[in-house]
Amino acid sequence: MAVTKEREDLRHKTVAELELALRDAKAEIYEVRTKIATRQQEDNNHSKMLRRRIARIHTIIGEKIRAGEPAGVAPTEPAKEQG
Repeated sequence: MAVTKEREDLRHKTVAELELALRDAKAEIYEVRTKIATRQQEDNNHSKMLRRRIARIHTIIGEKIRAGEPAGVAPTEPAKEQG
């Protein structure tokens, strides 16, 4: 089964790698939704598959953080200066 293999692959990644995969999946679902809205794509099932992948990644990140693995990716926006 493809989903089982995908879960295994995700579980072997670090939290930082999972956060990057999550960012990529969110960008991809944005593109798919845009194509569906502009009638360039009719396959709505791909959107459903991506939503499930995003949920799967969120679940594994939560499990790893609860198990004590540190989060890895630094914020992408620079901190605002106070003063």
